[in-house]
Amino acid sequence: MSSKNSLSNPKNQITIRNATLGDVAGICDLSNRVYANTGMYGYSEGAVTGQINHFPQGQFVIIINDTVVGYCATFRIDENLALKEHNWTEITGNGYASRHDPDGDWLYGMEVAVDPDYRGYRLGQRLYNERKKLCESLGLKGIVFGGRLPTLANRLKRFGSVEEYVEQVIQKKLRDPVLTFQINNGFEVIGIIPHYLDADVQSKGYAIHLMWRNPKVPVDEPNAGKKKYGGRVPDSIRIGSVQYMQRRG
Repeated sequence: MSSKNSLSNPKNQITIRNATLGDVAGICDLSNRVYANTGMYGYSEGAVTGQINHFPQGQFVIIINDTVVGYCATFRIDENLALKEHNWTEITGNGYASRHDPDGDWLYGMEVAVDPDYRGYRLGQRLYNERKKLCESLGLKGIVFGGRLPTLANRLKRFGSVEEYVEQVIQKKLRDPVLTFQINNGFEVIGIIPHYLDADVQSKGYAIHLMWRNPKVPVDEPNAGKKKYGGRVPDSIRIGSVQYMQRRG
């Protein structure tokens, strides 16, 4: 977080609302700032336009002083697609959210991005809260996505395997800036996805398959099944009493 930004002035207000086509350029600028020096690229205007057009309810922005400083992209998807092995390109339609299914029973968390100069103000938490409220208002089963592991590349040699790294985070013996945040938000690890996004060199191409269940919707026991992808997953990586089969965020 920078020492001084527009939030340093208590008179400035934070606005959270659904994204509109008028926000497209600002969202693209934000994504370029967020992914600078990571080996990945921000979204094109065409991709962001597609996200908004496919599912206007699922896209949120945080505005401060007429500037987009936070963005959340989401779409609906069928359980059979969301809970099996996949990669970022196929599940998101290469970033256009073209796999959005109006009848999908899960929300897929495609993106949460916060301006680096505004981190530390819990803006990411606000976006996660909006996503959860949307899920509950639509009566969907929950939220799934593939979470990054941005410190994995620098730590993998120490832990020997991605499974052991994730296990240490789950056991609270290690803090990962992304996975720890997600676990604290009530998300559960249901699998480890290799080759989720190979361009994500910080995560070694891996993603952690995460799920948050809508507490207002009963668990669908008959569809439960054990995950079979991505190598051995530690015993502690479970979904309560229900084991599911096995996505970027």
